[in-house]
Parts: sequence; structure tokens; C-alpha cells
Amino acid sequence: NEGNEYFREKDYKKAIIAYTEGLKKQCGDPELSAVLHTNRGAAHFYLGNYRSALSDAVQAKKLKPTHLKAIIRGALCHMELKNFSGAIAWCEEGLQIDSKEKKLVDLRAKADKLKVIIKAVWLVAYLCERNIKLVLEPSNEEEGISDGLAEMSLDGFCPDSATGAKVHLDADGNLTWPVLFLYPEHKQTDFIEAFHENSRFIDHLMVMFAELPPWDLERKYLPSNLEV
Repeated sequence: NEGNEYFREKDYKKAIIAYTEGLKKQCGDPELSAVLHTNRGAAHFYLGNYRSALSDAVQAKKLKPTHLKAIIRGALCHMELKNFSGAIAWCEEGLQIDSKEKKLVDLRAKADKLKVIIKAVWLVAYLCERNIKLVLEPSNEEEGISDGLAEMSLDGFCPDSATGAKVHLDADGNLTWPVLFLYPEHKQTDFIEAFHENSRFIDHLMVMFAELPPWDLERKYLPSNLEV
């Protein structure tokens, strides 16, 4: 009760101390302990101590797996920590308990959208660091991602098949992008139009060089010699 009074007064530091004292008493009641962890986590959250708040949410969920307040708090902590995949996982866990819990439904939708946007922003930064010029185009998908972040074209590369190839996000938020391989010493190129983020370069290279290319007279491009 003392902790709740401090919490209502927004004296979160004293509330944390009071909840901690309650937990130290080892009352043997897992449900009460879950409530104390959840409340202490809320106090930590309002102080900006998101990792401590998440730790309390984890403990509360262990003590009472169906405790929705703890699950919502955990999802909120992951959102603040920019761990959108973690937030989605916590939301899904809570929605299995109550599929109509509005806070979790809204959090899940927000986390999904931010996860896609962060991936797109990361991709733009990654390509720009390598001095690849991007031509932004509007996306046809109405996913709330503005300014063409969901779809980008990479024109002006050789070979000709690279023109019009696009870097884009699929419906699940996974990246697919064109990859151009250059062999300047032989004046040759290879091009993969759609390289999925879950693919491995080595798997593509094993197929590409399963047979020696006619221009590799020195037999350097053997699969066993390739490094990624």
C-alpha cells in the first residue's frame, strides 16, 4: 500500500524502495510477488529505467504467466528500447491470453510498422555509406511508409539487366535487393536481381561457379577458393 501511495504521488523512487521492501519479505505468495514486480517495473518505466522495468516484467511473468499488466509493461519496455521484434513477441504472447486486449493490439501494429521502417532506414544508410546513388520511388503498398522508403530502384549499373532492379521490402518486412558482382581484372560481371536477406552469398556463389567460367583461364574462381 505504501508503494502504491508513492506511485500515485508520482514519487517513483520511493515507490521502488517500498516495492523492493515488499519483495524482500518473501511472503511466499507468487501472485502478490508478481504484482509487486509489475508495480516496481511501472515505477522504473516512468523514471526511464527501461531495462530494470523489463527485468521486473520478466520476473512477474515467470511468477504469473497470464499477468497481462506485466506482459503489456514488457512490450512497452521493448518498444522504448527499440527492440521491435521483442515487443512483437510479447504482444503475441499477451494476445494468446486475450486476443481483444486493445493496448496489445495497438502496440503490435505500431511495432510491426516501426520494424519495417527501421529496416528501410538501415538499408538506405548502408547503401549510402557505399556511395550507391538511390532513386526513390513511391511504393504501391499502403503500409504507412512514406517517401518511398519501402521501394527503391538502382539504375545506371552494368550489366543492362541491372537497370530497373529494385530494393524492396516484402509483405513480411524482409529485404530483397539486387546484387552486382564485379570481376574488373576480367572485365566481367554477374548479377542477381533479387537477393533475399535470408539467403547466403556462399550458396549463390557455389551455383555460379559450379563450373569454371570461360574467362577464368587461371582457374582461380573455384568454390573452394571463394571467400565472402
